[in-house]
Amino acid sequence: MSALSDEDKFLFDLRGFLVVKNVLSTDECEELIRLADDVWPRQPDDGPYRRFNGISAWGEPFVDLMDDDRLLPYLVELVGSRLRIDHDYCIFMREHAARHTLHGGPWRYESDHWYRYHDGMMRNGLTVATWNLTDAPPGAGGFVCVPGSHKSNFLQHMPRDVARFERAADWVVQPAMSAGDVLIFTEALIHGTAAWTAGHERRTLLYKYSPPHSTWAKAPYDPNDFPEATPRQRRLMAPPSVESHPPVLEER
Repeated sequence: MSALSDEDKFLFDLRGFLVVKNVLSTDECEELIRLADDVWPRQPDDGPYRRFNGISAWGEPFVDLMDDDRLLPYLVELVGSRLRIDHDYCIFMREHAARHTLHGGPWRYESDHWYRYHDGMMRNGLTVATWNLTDAPPGAGGFVCVPGSHKSNFLQHMPRDVARFERAADWVVQPAMSAGDVLIFTEALIHGTAAWTAGHERRTLLYKYSPPHSTWAKAPYDPNDFPEATPRQRRLMAPPSVESHPPVLEER
């Protein structure tokens, strides 16, 4: 048995990302939004774009997303059973929040951004699970990417004016998503954030995972900061090492 259907495998290999539908219920999304607002209330001088690094410090419900049983099997299949959580943050965007440039791409950072396929198995470097707490309808902005670019051989030829969103290109795609959907993508995919045009606020929580030997964050998690963490969550917080990390789940 596989967490990924045959169609999921086809689409991830083809595009470099996968949308897992309806992982969270409407009530779960609303509760996470309420908790976020309690911990990190908007201030009068906040602009339309807000980012907070380290949302796992907001309490147990945010730590529990690290190894949610509904999503972890997908990550194990794409990164490997000895994966580790590398870092986490959120992006909140109100209408007219500015765009950021396209970035990423295979081997953009040689030890971190990569995608490989061998003998029926996909493996990725730094991989992202983006939890959508609000809808991202077509044309709303937010996450955009160049599907298939995780296998590109000509990154240096990507037009700079497209990367800076100074010129539109039909090969830059914004996947439409609903509240409760989770977008999984490899950092080997060229991706970025387009200006947010919807009337409601974009609320996304991002958890990034690495193979056991690599890291993006400058400092690993300290499990002592999470006294309520489960043994599996503490295992995911293990620092990077070439030494063996016990599997968090048996691979399928």
